[in-house]
Amino acid sequence: MDTKQKLIEEFNNFINEATLEDVDVVTSLLKSAKEKQVGKFRSYLSAIMQVESRFLENGDYEMRIPIQPVVHNPLKMVHGGITASLIDTAMGSLVYQSLPEHMATVTTELKVNYLKAGIGKELICIATIVHRGRSIYVCEAKVYNNEDSLIAIGTGSFFIIKQRKVY
Repeated sequence: MDTKQKLIEEFNNFINEATLEDVDVVTSLLKSAKEKQVGKFRSYLSAIMQVESRFLENGDYEMRIPIQPVVHNPLKMVHGGITASLIDTAMGSLVYQSLPEHMATVTTELKVNYLKAGIGKELICIATIVHRGRSIYVCEAKVYNNEDSLIAIGTGSFFIIKQRKVY
């Protein structure tokens, strides 16, 4: 039996036992994988989180994700790792987009302070560059929910590297 056939069999077994929440999550994951496949997102993680982003008039970078079951922890709030990923992605994206085309960035340090539970309809992360060095950028980010409640604050350092060709 080939890999695709095994996947279909596992999927059918899963669906036969699935709850409505299970079906919603799998539907969301399949939609996300398809959106990554057709180029709507650059990474599977961004697709799964359903990231929407834009520059603000002041030069800061805003990234939003809907709060949905696929990002929940067992307490039905946003998993802390998802919040950290949102902060890291927003800050890293801001740095990356400020660099020349042949350069890229990687995270060298990330610190997150969680202040409140990630509940509501969406999380909104606002990232700012605090320091622009030749080889290191430092950023900060604040995460709010849709009710403007501060959920988390993060800082990060980003090392500047030459763009690596990806095959």
